[in-house]
Amino acid sequence: MSHIAPRRSNVLVIHDDPLLRVGLVAALRQHAAFEVVIDSVDGLRPCGPPIDVVIADYHSAMRLADEAVRGAHRPLTAPRILALTSNDREADIRHAIEAGVHGYLLLGGPLEELIEGVTKVANGVRFLCRTVAQRMADSLTHASLTSRETEVLRLLMTGNSNKAIARHLEIAVGTVKSHMKAIMTKLGATTRTQAAGIAASRGLVEERGHWLPSPFATHALLESSGNLARAVVVDRVAARL
Repeated sequence: MSHIAPRRSNVLVIHDDPLLRVGLVAALRQHAAFEVVIDSVDGLRPCGPPIDVVIADYHSAMRLADEAVRGAHRPLTAPRILALTSNDREADIRHAIEAGVHGYLLLGGPLEELIEGVTKVANGVRFLCRTVAQRMADSLTHASLTSRETEVLRLLMTGNSNKAIARHLEIAVGTVKSHMKAIMTKLGATTRTQAAGIAASRGLVEERGHWLPSPFATHALLESSGNLARAVVVDRVAARL
């Protein structure tokens, strides 16, 4: 009675870091369950074998989540996408999952986690590394910001005072202060600077243009120079404006 070996999973590695790309290929080729290919999307051969799993950096993973992009390359018609990235921002992780990325791994994790992730994604199971899974579980305990609160927070982070935010949104200054109080409560922040820092680390506000000089930039400079007393004064003045 002949023994038929299970089909190996075809894994394509697309990553913007060339050294990391080579390292991934070397690590994965040690496992008999994987047939590993390293190439750019544009370089894929139309007659090549269908790809089961694509390991990609965040930008490439999001691009490949678009069916139109995958449809232009026959081997990528129906692969499952595993993002391998240093991007651990809560909002970006959520966007990737909602876009159709099947797995999410952070750089710096153990090799066993990579092998587990590729294996599960190849078998049709969604996979989040332990750190990401914990972060997303924690996010469920956070109250969501309303669309208006997000607007106020974005303007706050680009250096606008309460009066400037009120003018921009055409609302009363008192309303802005009410939104700020709700924002700080939801983020667990005690100062405007802390709220801006939490929002930035969690990726709660879409980036628009460049970071503008603000009371928060001044606060950071003062704090880094050891002048914490003056930093606190700057924060309090900004809250009253």
